[in-house]
Amino acid sequence: MNKLYLVTACVLLMTLTQGCSTPSQRIGGLRLGMTPDEVLDEMGRPYAVRSAKLFRDGSFQEVWEYIPSIFSVALFADRYDKIYWVYFDDGRLVQWGEPGDFTGEEDMVLEHIPDRRTR
Repeated sequence: MNKLYLVTACVLLMTLTQGCSTPSQRIGGLRLGMTPDEVLDEMGRPYAVRSAKLFRDGSFQEVWEYIPSIFSVALFADRYDKIYWVYFDDGRLVQWGEPGDFTGEEDMVLEHIPDRRTR
């Protein structure tokens, strides 16, 4: 019976440890050109899709947002509490970083800050 408790505790600990990993800990595995499925494998499900746009020529862009879970913020708030946005252009990863990192270039996706009064 004690062996069953030990195995259960180990499985629970491994599950909690995986669940507490933060975007800052996983972002290093990204590479330009990755597909959305490859990013999902590396980073997990995004917190939200911040934007998506379909152009007349059939091309599209998406921005995914990753935020740390409440458990990881509580454990690692001093180092790993960053929010990351992941940008796709036609189904390929073209950039990632913190919101606002990529403004000012005319050929890049600019950060959209919604007017809070309209919500």
